[in-house]
Amino acid sequence: MIVKRLRLTGEDEHDPLRELFGTFMNERSGRGRVRIHSDLTWEPPTDIIETENEIVVTVDIAGMNGRDIGVVTDGKVLRISGTRRSLAAQGIKQFHMLEIQCGPFERAIELPSRVDPAKVSAHYTKGLLQIRIRKLDPGEYVKKVEID
Repeated sequence: MIVKRLRLTGEDEHDPLRELFGTFMNERSGRGRVRIHSDLTWEPPTDIIETENEIVVTVDIAGMNGRDIGVVTDGKVLRISGTRRSLAAQGIKQFHMLEIQCGPFERAIELPSRVDPAKVSAHYTKGLLQIRIRKLDPGEYVKKVEID
């Protein structure tokens, strides 16, 4: 039996550990956060648009009922979750293509600006969830502290 030992010095450009770490760190989403995918959940496609007064988030989650979608925010992060049921007919079947993801989903979005968690509205129509969140004016969350 031949045992091959890897030398992990960190000085070699072709160091296997360095390459693995580099691959892992390049799979980033948004503001430097590393995406970790789970076999148990999926992330729906999402658009985020910032206007002068609000942030508009549109999520593509067709085939659902609005009552089955959860939307929560603390003013910094927006969390969208739910479960899309399989649309396939019951009984014996032969699958030729399965591209529509089903099952539980969750999306946590770090918002680009501070928002007012009390000023959120959500509307679900034609398979798109649109969430509108009023941005806070910096004067509403910045406080000058007087020194005694």
